[in-house]
Amino acid sequence: MGSDQLYSIGQAAKIGNISIQTLRFYDKIGLVVPSKIDKSSGYRYYSNADLLYLKVVQDMKAMNLSLKDIGHALKSDNLDGLLAKLEAKREETSDEIRRLERIGKSIEQRMSRIQFLQTLGNGLKDLDILVELKHFPDRPVLSDRRRTVCGMESSAAIFTEIIFKAEASGWGSARSMLTIFHDNIMTFDRGDTDLEFCILAEGAAEALPFSRTIPGGSYITALYCGLPNAESCKRIYGKLLDWIESSEYVESGPSIEQYLVDPTRLTNPEDFIVELQVPVEKGLTL
Repeated sequence: MGSDQLYSIGQAAKIGNISIQTLRFYDKIGLVVPSKIDKSSGYRYYSNADLLYLKVVQDMKAMNLSLKDIGHALKSDNLDGLLAKLEAKREETSDEIRRLERIGKSIEQRMSRIQFLQTLGNGLKDLDILVELKHFPDRPVLSDRRRTVCGMESSAAIFTEIIFKAEASGWGSARSMLTIFHDNIMTFDRGDTDLEFCILAEGAAEALPFSRTIPGGSYITALYCGLPNAESCKRIYGKLLDWIESSEYVESGPSIEQYLVDPTRLTNPEDFIVELQVPVEKGLTL
């Protein structure tokens, strides 16, 4: 094609893989102006140079630059302004990549946890409870200790408060939820008891004023399916006390109830998995 080759707006749109409406808009704002406009018909005609200019605009737009910035850059005799815009866009893009990577990691962790819970739940269907002696490392948590009613509705409200407070402080997404019973499970008053509501936290949350660490150590644990209630708590706790009684261990602190359930399934009893954890240590031998 010769250098004087002209293309109708339809041809230019097809060559540039762009809509006719966009070409008209670019002409309106003075970004890509056709070399010729027929005075009688108003038809626009684009030269090869116009199409090359359009390609430059498209390349810059692909870097997420605004049309205003593109127009300023192309009309400027100085490249410093363009370099500054590109540097700012590079930083913005890097921040977005990091944000998406965090989202991707959260999705992977959520998927792994759901798969783990599904496997765990299927394995528990044929069992009453699964009793195990475990060792837990130090566990950083975000916590709220108060005297309150012991029940699912009130617990859900307090856990929600902790999550919102944590997010307002710049902390990430929620992990497992726990309740620490500072009163004896067998005798406490469910209408007024000393409970500590906790969410497992990453190490970065340790600076928050409502965070603390549950010391690591040995725990006798009972894993079971179903929503916890007064009867199930006492029954399961009683089984763990029986285990302790027949072992060389003694109870050494407040019991912990950990909820191994995805937040989307909190109201589904069939998907609810609870682990009651009683801290123990070896007793003195005579």
